[in-house]
Amino acid sequence: MKKLMIPLFIFLILFSFTLVQGNQEGFNVPNIQPSIKNIKVALKTPLVLDSSSSKLITFKKPPIKFKPFDYSFFKIKKDQIITLEDGVKISGEEFLKEINEIEQKLNALGYSLRDKEEEIVLQRIVIKKDNLEMQKKLFKNITPISTLELVPKDEPLKEFKNFSFERKWNLPLGDDDFNVDISTGLSLKGEESQVYSNAYAVAKAGVLGYKTEILRVEADIKSGKEQNADKGILRVYILEKKEYEKSFNTKFDFKEKFSYNLDWSFPISVPVGPFNVKGSFGIRGGLGLELGSNLNFLLCNAVIKPSVDTKAFAEVGLDYKVASAGLGGELTILKNNLVLAGSLGLILQDPLSNSYFKMSAFGENDMNALSGDIYFFVKVNYLVGSKKFKTEIYNWDGFSWNTKLFEYSSQEPAYKDKNIWLLVKNIRGITPYTARNEKTGVTPENFYVEVEVGGQVFTKKITDSNKDGIADSDWNIKIPLSSRYTSVPIKIRVVQEYSIRELRFKNNLDLAKGENKDLEILLDLNSWQFTGTLDGKINQEYTTTGDTNYFGERFHSITFELGSDTGFKPAPGQAR
Repeated sequence: MKKLMIPLFIFLILFSFTLVQGNQEGFNVPNIQPSIKNIKVALKTPLVLDSSSSKLITFKKPPIKFKPFDYSFFKIKKDQIITLEDGVKISGEEFLKEINEIEQKLNALGYSLRDKEEEIVLQRIVIKKDNLEMQKKLFKNITPISTLELVPKDEPLKEFKNFSFERKWNLPLGDDDFNVDISTGLSLKGEESQVYSNAYAVAKAGVLGYKTEILRVEADIKSGKEQNADKGILRVYILEKKEYEKSFNTKFDFKEKFSYNLDWSFPISVPVGPFNVKGSFGIRGGLGLELGSNLNFLLCNAVIKPSVDTKAFAEVGLDYKVASAGLGGELTILKNNLVLAGSLGLILQDPLSNSYFKMSAFGENDMNALSGDIYFFVKVNYLVGSKKFKTEIYNWDGFSWNTKLFEYSSQEPAYKDKNIWLLVKNIRGITPYTARNEKTGVTPENFYVEVEVGGQVFTKKITDSNKDGIADSDWNIKIPLSSRYTSVPIKIRVVQEYSIRELRFKNNLDLAKGENKDLEILLDLNSWQFTGTLDGKINQEYTTTGDTNYFGERFHSITFELGSDTGFKPAPGQAR
């Protein structure tokens, strides 16, 4: 007996990046190590905010009649040289001129240096917290999906059947000013002569409307029977520039580590009440990367471990000696630990009809994002006291999840001699109306019906053409099986895609009573009976309804039938 194993792919990613306190008052700018490579991107287009910007709310009061300060108020003389708190030296005449200029500008907004408050919020960027709260609620259950729809073919039984597994996950969070977007994907495919793997992870961040791709890691690996069929490639992009690429071929073994300094910024001009703060704003920090791979004849594996630690930084100032400007607060943009692992092996046996795929896949994510507060400030030091004026940029408690995305381990026969069909007759999901016929603001878009059998994923996309959250036509999914395994676990999942205002969501519909939303059954190929979420048998129609509702609308449900080739009549071609 000839036995060949191809453990295909192990993919691990860990990354985190954080925005924290900024500038003169205790701002800890991330260390830039001169001994490692610097990757710096300085955008040229400035961000200019002013008091008339729709982004900013200015808290004005009735104007105050300007009453200038004099030398006696501060107990100074015109030609006296004054040393300020930060060590800056200034003459008494220049000091009084700047203080009165600031006082007059503050009086126009209804404020004064004579006020008792030591910290005053003058402006604030509008944050759509209702959108953020909605994202928190609806992204609570993160659902990786498969978008690879298999086209049924009239293939003869007892022949080799290709293997396919896919899981994708995309999580866009935040608003136009502060946002993150994590995208990951793992795909495993097996054919009679070769196996493939594709995996990727992308982390993006946006601050004050400017966006950058912090990190992108891509891996493509292929191993086959033919000579020179083995090939693998790894690519790493940092700040949207390709920084590393490695190709593999037969009998290749390596392990390397890299470190980078990151510096990404753009010019900024932002008001803090009457003050115009100018400088640069951006993200700075470090990235560590460990890559390892081994590729031999009919053997390929890879390990990728990136880690990112970045913070926001601001280098700003203003045209006064008696005042300083900076960035304050602490805001975590993204702190994330992601693990993706996948392997696929083709075990060739004698006879070949006993050959099988051995696969495993694992995904887990631990995330904290967009939590905290951040503000620009101007601090005025006027000898007898000091005042801090603020423009608040962001303040919210953010998102936090620790989620197992998926976990699979199975052996799937490569040769199949049976078929079953899943006929989906009706799906009721998230609708535009509640049970009392009140509008929810939801616009349904699509349904994704997924069937997991033996680690393999079969997917059908159903467009909600009426936008009513209901799919009421017949759709078929053909699923080949092997009689070598008489007990077949089957999981049926429905993911609905919909929008609310400018936000788009994907949610796993609740189709079963209890904690598990998916339908999970165990089919006996001898008796054609199944048990699990519900008990039943082939060629009969069933409807199941879950417990959870969204926006007060009715519970979700699916009407389906499992059929065999002998007792099932497929729907017409246009309904498939």
